[in-house]
Amino acid sequence: MKKLILILVFGIISCSPDDNNVPDLDCDNSTSEFQTLYQNMLTSGHTDKVTYDTEIHEYTFELSTTEEVCEIGYQSQSGVATTPYVIEIVDNSTTTTIYSGSHTFSDTATSYVTPIAPISLQAGTSYTIKRIQTNWGANIGNTIGRMATNNSMGFPYTNRTMTITGSNFHQNGGPAIDFGVPYIDIIFK
Repeated sequence: MKKLILILVFGIISCSPDDNNVPDLDCDNSTSEFQTLYQNMLTSGHTDKVTYDTEIHEYTFELSTTEEVCEIGYQSQSGVATTPYVIEIVDNSTTTTIYSGSHTFSDTATSYVTPIAPISLQAGTSYTIKRIQTNWGANIGNTIGRMATNNSMGFPYTNRTMTITGSNFHQNGGPAIDFGVPYIDIIFK
């Protein structure tokens, strides 16, 4: 009987919760470097618009600290709300795509997806994040997206650890270089 009790006690002590069901408390999309930077642009005279019908919306950025991406946020257009977008992150120093994922997003608000594998972004390296929509049906207008823009863009835009150095809207239209900053949110762990 003592052995049975001892086995039960050790069994209970050695059990640990399944971490796969625990949300990542370090990943908070309620605020981010990008969101603050974007809001600062609006406060300083940029306009928040949903426009520019090209298949690729992208911006180039650098970080002053090494960060791990835990979520990516975007808002779909209603005409393609069930059609996945491709999200890519490219390391510009090597032209290597370090992340590519196919994701659907809400068409009523910014929603977030979690990359399958960790994405580590190194301090001082130039990256480009892209949202790509090539399955827009018969209406190229389904490729528009939210952006901050004005008549005189003043790159770079910086907030604490993130600096956006440029943007491009291209493929099946454009290019429109440095026309605005597309709202593609990046959440760091």
